[in-house]
This record gives sequence, C-alpha cells and structure tokens, in this order.
Amino acid sequence: MKIALLGDIAFFGKFSINNNANLFEYFKTISNELSSYDLVIGNLETPFVEEGVKPYGFKSAYIKSSPQNLELLKYLNIDVVNLANNHIYDYGKKGYKLTKSLLKKNDIKYFGIENKQLTIDFDNNKLALNGFCCYSTNPIGIDIKGVNALNINSAEKILIENSERSLFNIFSVHCGQEHVNYPNYDHIRLARQLAKITPYVFYGHHPHVAQGVEEQNGSLIAYSLGNFCFDDVYTSKSKEPLIKQTENNKESFILELEVKNNELIDYKIIPIYMGEKEMIVGSLDISNKINHYSKILNLEKMEYKFKRNVLLNSYITERKNKRNLKWYIKRLNYKSFFLITSSLFNARKYKKNILRQLN
Repeated sequence: MKIALLGDIAFFGKFSINNNANLFEYFKTISNELSSYDLVIGNLETPFVEEGVKPYGFKSAYIKSSPQNLELLKYLNIDVVNLANNHIYDYGKKGYKLTKSLLKKNDIKYFGIENKQLTIDFDNNKLALNGFCCYSTNPIGIDIKGVNALNINSAEKILIENSERSLFNIFSVHCGQEHVNYPNYDHIRLARQLAKITPYVFYGHHPHVAQGVEEQNGSLIAYSLGNFCFDDVYTSKSKEPLIKQTENNKESFILELEVKNNELIDYKIIPIYMGEKEMIVGSLDISNKINHYSKILNLEKMEYKFKRNVLLNSYITERKNKRNLKWYIKRLNYKSFFLITSSLFNARKYKKNILRQLN
C-alpha cells in the first residue's frame, strides 16, 4: 500500500478557483503524481465558507476558502484531510459545519476533530489516523468546539490501545514555530517519547517550511512537510501582506509511505516546489536541504538549541525590522488585548498538556 502525506493546504488567494482560472493546469503535474497512490492525506487549513460569514474569535489573520475549491481536492486525488489545525475554526461554527458537510457530500474523509479516530482497511492493512492541534499554534476552536488538542498522555493512551488492536498508527500533528526549519526541542522530545511506546508515523505541519525527518525505535518522524499550497496572508490593517511567502515557504515535500501487513517497510521524500506557472515535482536542491535539516536533529541537546536559536532570532529580527510606529498604533485596540490574553491562555495550556507530561 502506497500512501502520500501532504503539508499545509490552503485554497485562498492565487490558490482559489475564484481568483485563478489556470489552477487545474498549475496542479496538473502534481495531480498525475498523486494519482499513483492508494491513499493521499493532506492538512486542510482553510475552512469552506459562504459569503457574508464573519470571522470568529481574536486572531491576527483569518483564512478561508470558497466551497468551489472542493473541486481542487478531488482533482488532486486527495482522499482524506486532517482538520486538527489552528485555522479550521477561523469562521466559527458555520464554517466548521459547512466544511464537514461538503467533505461528506463529496466522499472525502476527515479526522482530527471531535475525539474521533479514522480507521481505514486496505489490502491487508488497518490504518488508524489521529489528528492533534498543539496549543503552541495559538488555536481557536480547540477541545469544546471540536478540534482535538495535543495532549501527551492522551496520545500515549491511543497508541497503546491501537497497538493492542494491531493498527498501523499515523499521527497528524499541528505544532511548532512558523517559518523556522528546526523544530522546537520540546516537540522532538514529544515525538521520540511516543516512539518508545510502539512504532508509528509522526506527520507534522504548521511551520510552513520543511523540517527534518528521522527514524526512532521503528517509527518515522517528519516534523514538518511545509506548505503544499499557501499564498500571502493579508489583514484589514494594511495593504502589505502580514506574511509574504518566501523561497523557504515554497519548498515542501511529499512523504511517501509504503505499508505492508501493517508495517512501514519503506519511505521516500519527494520534493515539490510552488513555482509561478506550475507546481514542480522533484528538486535535488530541496532534497539536499531536507537532508541537512535531518542531520541537525542528531546534534547534542545544547548544540541543537544553539543552532535553532540563531535561526529563530534571525527570523524574529527580520519580522521586527518591518514594523514601525504606524504598525503599532494600528494595533492599539481591544482586539489586540484579547489576542494577547488568548496567547497567554494557550501558553498555560501548552505547559499543562505538553511540558508537564514530557519524561
């Protein structure tokens, strides 16, 4: 059985049918590539939203997709999507419910919400798909609203129960620091801790850039696959993008799994690149970068943290240099207060659900 895992999928901006009539041609090569798999799984970041629906909660940016773009999921041969992420509830209950409804209507399965596990039987393999959203992503809609929270104790329990049922586990995990190619060391510890229980696949997303891949105790851990498709992010506060896609954001990969009799017997990293006219499959340069990110994971703790901090501080400095007095004045309002309050709440939840549960 061949499975393809894809990174962050967001059908908005130039990746929306409404704005780009050439999208089917743009995705033609990757569509053909994905048609060869028995199962294609992606992280769907954009809820499907009708016109006039207002955003929910307090965030710096909201993203959504027109219902028409569901045709792109079908064209790309995507069979299953993870909904455990920090954007699926951007337009509240209406967007959340419509997304589920459209996926069901078009026979596209989903997981990562409402504490439900998706099981798939295919060719003598029994897969168990679980999705989790980490509080490190500053999510809304988590827990009581439906999105599954990442909790180490709960994840360990699921692995133990599924192992007893002889299921092949794939964990889709939305976590980490955006735009940094080295994962948070807490998440390295988390993924490796889970690998001590039973072999599984850790399939990461949210950083919007590619990160390293490693094998631990028979498990395969891919910390971030990067963006499958994602455009510049704008807010109502400026004509300039809040987040502009860099070359780093345009480099991603398909994680190919070969599963036989409920065991991972092989995997491949297939680089992809968001070009201007088409999505490009295969790039030696991207492969070399992913190999580098993977080797960095083997460094001793202190050396790894030092190298990651250099990268992180460089990114933060670059972001701060783009801000001026006008930028700060525009954000002096009650929404900013609630945004900061929400971040503090999520930080406390992260400590409870992750930090205190790390061995």
